[in-house]
Amino acid sequence: MAAEARVWILSGGRKGDLDQMQALMQAAGWPYEVKELSFRGPPHPLLARLETPLSPPWPDLTICAEALPSMTARKIKEWSSGATRIVCLGRPAGSPRDFDLVITTAQYRIAPAANVLEIAMPLTGEAAGALPVPADGPVTLLVGGPAYPDLMDTGIAQRMAADAMAYAAGKNRRLHILTSPRTPPDALIALERAITAPNALTIFGRGESRYRAALAEAAEIVVTSDSISMLADALAACKPVSVYRLPQALGLKWRLGDWLHRNAVEKPQPVLKPAAWLFDVAVIEPAADRQRLFTRLVAERRLGWFGAPLVVPEVNAARRDLDTAVGRLRKLIEA
Repeated sequence: MAAEARVWILSGGRKGDLDQMQALMQAAGWPYEVKELSFRGPPHPLLARLETPLSPPWPDLTICAEALPSMTARKIKEWSSGATRIVCLGRPAGSPRDFDLVITTAQYRIAPAANVLEIAMPLTGEAAGALPVPADGPVTLLVGGPAYPDLMDTGIAQRMAADAMAYAAGKNRRLHILTSPRTPPDALIALERAITAPNALTIFGRGESRYRAALAEAAEIVVTSDSISMLADALAACKPVSVYRLPQALGLKWRLGDWLHRNAVEKPQPVLKPAAWLFDVAVIEPAADRQRLFTRLVAERRLGWFGAPLVVPEVNAARRDLDTAVGRLRKLIEA
């Protein structure tokens, strides 16, 4: 890429997505400018309106994630008369065909295509390689919150705490639970009541963050099934990682959406061709299926399910995903 090339990162405000995009650019070694986008109106790709002023000279490359920024990336390509190449992380709003490259993971269920790269895990810049496992390190449980269709409430938090304390005790280790910004207040109260010494609970927002230190101190890491970003951080530490399955509410909305996406997009049936168009133009957005991602990672022996035998971690697996993404990005720019 030429030294004078312009790269924009379009941020919709989600830190996890911004971290991924910056990790990609930093690994590529390219300078970039972050454009913080704001929208008004309903938070739907077809209804929201961009409020942030954008003007030429248009960038040579635009990186985006999330639905609304992906629609803005399309507009930039249109405004630049096709000169700007657009790359989306995760799943764009509508059809991936309009993007020069989509870097995605299994939960988004994007069909294979020449412009689609499916990697094992979301990108992370924390791929530091294997960290030593302290002999007296705890079992560290990273707790997220409700994320459709995964549930988190008082009863679930109580059961999870009991399960995790019993698990750690069975290994003669302490349990250290860390919550996140998404952990609901009722679950926090339940965890505070449930955790007993010598186990510990660190609540997000109370005092200085110990998140990175806790990953380094852990003997093994357990992550609740609602959070892909915390799972990526855990795997980057190269400690044994397992996923604690939260209960799910697979109601009519989920089942109908899953059936429609499977039969109209993944394995299209002619009679459902109009439904495929609804997905293409972002009238319908399929829910992410995180279980697909976990299943792939278990099959690749990058992690295990909570309570199953631990998997020996592969050193620098997260770096391999990042290098693969950078390689595809360089090919796109050099083409």
